[in-house]
Amino acid sequence: MLSDGAARLQSAFGCFAMEGCRMMLKKCSIGRLKEGMVLGQDVHRSDMTVLLGEGTTLTSKMIDALADHDIFSVQIQVEDEEEAAPAKAASALEEPPADAVQEKPAKVAPKKEKLQDDSYVLRYIEVFASLKKFYADTRENLRIDVGAAQSLAREFLPLCESAKAIVQIYNVEAEEDHQLHHSMHVAILAGLMGQFLKLNASERVRLIMAGFLLEIGTTRIAEEFLEIQGYYSDAERRLMQKHARLGKELLARSALGADEQIVGAVLQHHERNDGSGYPAGLKKEQICGFARILAIADIYDAMASNRAYKRKRSPFDVFKILADDVLRGRLDTEYGVSFVRHICQALNGCWVRLSDGRVGKIVYIDESRLDALPVVQTMEGDFLDLNTKGNIKIVSLMTNDEVQEA
Repeated sequence: MLSDGAARLQSAFGCFAMEGCRMMLKKCSIGRLKEGMVLGQDVHRSDMTVLLGEGTTLTSKMIDALADHDIFSVQIQVEDEEEAAPAKAASALEEPPADAVQEKPAKVAPKKEKLQDDSYVLRYIEVFASLKKFYADTRENLRIDVGAAQSLAREFLPLCESAKAIVQIYNVEAEEDHQLHHSMHVAILAGLMGQFLKLNASERVRLIMAGFLLEIGTTRIAEEFLEIQGYYSDAERRLMQKHARLGKELLARSALGADEQIVGAVLQHHERNDGSGYPAGLKKEQICGFARILAIADIYDAMASNRAYKRKRSPFDVFKILADDVLRGRLDTEYGVSFVRHICQALNGCWVRLSDGRVGKIVYIDESRLDALPVVQTMEGDFLDLNTKGNIKIVSLMTNDEVQEA
């Protein structure tokens, strides 16, 4: 059985798909919206991420969400009155037999619009080349070029302008240099977090810099070791964990050594609020703010990215893990809640692969709940409220190429 919300969505889309029924758009103020009305255009938040997608049938909760975001009017779908009038008249004259079997309205598949922003991908590739050179120079010279780091941080800014970056970064091919792509992703997520937390411009640039410097200690570790694919042995894990202290030592020999937040982030991003992290087993009050912020971005990307030895996980699975760590006191509550809430909102309109083999598009996520799962419209036109479908889960987000091939 569909939930009430999903059933209303399917019903409304069925009516929209009936043969001979042409729909038009009409502007409607929030005060005049009613349950059952169907959106004719995407509704965006102030940061241009999708709040509700085109074709979504409104519920009272959705209407409240529009008001909460200070949206005063939307475009809704209405039947073309010129075509509707003769159709209704004919219907009145020709009553169907009582025993006639009425056909079910056709289902409509969601639009497969292009997800990839080519200009964003091109910019990503350019900045990635700069980051790769920065890491190579640091390895060769055994020192951090602070001027190059500051310039690189500013290069990242255009990649962090919209929360939709969370979708774009996973559209970039990353078959090699996984560690560098991870540093790219963490820096971009850091820039987004700077926006979410309303940091000033200089703090945001410093947070981005800390993001791509988290792994700088790996430049002091043999490259052949870093190329190991798969899970580390205990001895290999202990060696890899040294990258935090090695990174701190590199920073201490540079002009950035006086920046306690950047140095702290590099040294402490694997520490946890409850003292269960490394390298020093610090607790919340001992861990700097940048480290607590970037710990969340670091964990998210490590699980949401493809690696040679493991497949990426659904972001909603990662959100649950992050939420559990927040509740258990391992991760910072303020930063964890802000990250999950904003990134979750940015996933509206994304395509996903489901555990039953189907693919679909996210059309609604209840923002009032941190653990809310989305309503998904499948390629067959069905609407699934995953909050009530315990046997169906999201396996992963789909890239643009995967969507176009589906």
